[in-house]
Amino acid sequence: MAEYFGVKVEDIFNTMQERFRPEGAQGVDASFGYDITGEGKWKLSVKNGKMTIEKTDDLSGCCVVTVTDGETFVGVNVGKVDGMSAFTSGKLKAEGDLGALGKTAKMFRKFTQAKKEMSVRDYLLDMFGTVEKRFRPAAAEGVDAVFAFDLGGDYGGQWSVIIKDKTCKVIDKIDGKPTTKLEFIDAKDYVDFSLGKIDAQSLLGAARAAVVGDINLVMKWGEFFEKYVDPMAGDVKEQELLVLKKTISVNQRFATGPYMGRFLRALKDKKIIGTKCPKCGRIQLPAREICAECRVRSDEWVEVGPKGQVRYMDYAYYASPDPLTGETRETPYGSIHIRLDGCKGNETFTHFIRRDQIDRIERGWNEKSGTRVRPVWNENRTGSFKDILYFEIDE
Repeated sequence: MAEYFGVKVEDIFNTMQERFRPEGAQGVDASFGYDITGEGKWKLSVKNGKMTIEKTDDLSGCCVVTVTDGETFVGVNVGKVDGMSAFTSGKLKAEGDLGALGKTAKMFRKFTQAKKEMSVRDYLLDMFGTVEKRFRPAAAEGVDAVFAFDLGGDYGGQWSVIIKDKTCKVIDKIDGKPTTKLEFIDAKDYVDFSLGKIDAQSLLGAARAAVVGDINLVMKWGEFFEKYVDPMAGDVKEQELLVLKKTISVNQRFATGPYMGRFLRALKDKKIIGTKCPKCGRIQLPAREICAECRVRSDEWVEVGPKGQVRYMDYAYYASPDPLTGETRETPYGSIHIRLDGCKGNETFTHFIRRDQIDRIERGWNEKSGTRVRPVWNENRTGSFKDILYFEIDE
């Protein structure tokens, strides 16, 4: 099997049993599937605080199946690939109950790569192999240059980094006449220099390194490329996180003001009201005394909704804590911006969509598009934002 970031896909699954946290799997009775393109399929089952995993082509009965490629799967687990970016770009897909998938994060300790020794040659191949990925096109606008590297010693070699038209290419030779060339007597010095173990002034002063050509261009290398990260630097033992859940009670009360107070009181009667600007006609939700755009007082009250169209929706993966209870919201959840009936343009009201309907929401690209939604009211309304539990599709 192929390795990605020095780890095989099987390494992730083979360590799941020892990384399993029974306390994080309380109340979970489900199977989770993993379809890793070109690597195989795995089925993970959890019941009564115990976990089993098998490699199988039968993923039936799984509440959710994660579909991705080996590099993305390993990258997310070792922290080299951002999970949110992989999800939004389509490299990682979840077919089934997204809420159930979110529970797996609590069931396993973070995967830690087994420490491996890297030779000078290993470092060189990794350094030049990641140059193109670390390239910053925006910082290299108008740059047309060739950086050559002539590294001596038993493990050395020659490389050229070519920058032109905001693109970057690496070749394993020195071709033609480079703009600037870095020469190192021993390739190990270049590795130590790149890892920050030795400074350039010491190497140049000791005649162990030299720059031929435009030295000012060499000084800009850090602008054109992200800093190289040592693959071995992250091998530290994971610390146990201790959590003490406690509701903080502060003997204080905070007034919301007459406008917000009237807006919240209306929720008790299943009404959504806002203030209308006398100058631009903009409806403000929640209600405010002053128009945010015209800076004039808004005294006219209007009732809108309660149904409307979704204009935007964000997939939220941050488990934000409730400031009153300290409890965290289950992720992912959908934060929607609704243009309630009676409103126009971007006069939107922000709330949450029903969890099992997140993937069915269509954002509003124009005045006529956008999924129609309606509020689901709390039976016991007290005049707070929680009087609306969430919105659901108006079917």
